[in-house]
Amino acid sequence: DTGRRYNLTLALAVRNLFNRVNLSTPVGNLSSPLFGESTSLSSGFGPMGASAASNRRLDLQLRFSF
Repeated sequence: DTGRRYNLTLALAVRNLFNRVNLSTPVGNLSSPLFGESTSLSSGFGPMGASAASNRRLDLQLRFSF
């Protein structure tokens, strides 16, 4: 509590700020030439981030209380 009549709060949440590629689980077949390598991207963050487009995410929140 700031002791003031009005209060404005700003919050920023960042996931994967530098856009590091999130790779999927590597190939586990020992006879595959791609053994140990990832061949796809993992799903995104949270329930709505199921695509590669959500590798970087910024959430901005603004709260005004009185």
